[in-house]
Amino acid sequence: TMPRVAAAMLRHRLDPAAFQRAVTLSEYFDPESALNAGFFDELVDPEELMARAESHADKLVKLDARAHAASKRRIRAALIRKIRFSLPLDLLDAMLLGLRGGRPR
Repeated sequence: TMPRVAAAMLRHRLDPAAFQRAVTLSEYFDPESALNAGFFDELVDPEELMARAESHADKLVKLDARAHAASKRRIRAALIRKIRFSLPLDLLDAMLLGLRGGRPR
């Protein structure tokens, strides 16, 4: 069973069809299909990674940090609540599965 926190993160990021395939079918996504599904914002060749990261960092530095943080909290508020609610339940599940030798309920 997929942990609740992982499912919440995937639901937040992925398109609905990809979410269903990822969670219920454990589907493998190659890099291009993962990009299209929403796992990644972009794909970068390894030799271009540092330059792309620096370029992205340069853009982020120009943002109003307080407004940026407030906007992120606002759009992610429901996800954050879901994670905070789900973490103790996932830990309890992990503990109970461990006590049962990893056998699902």
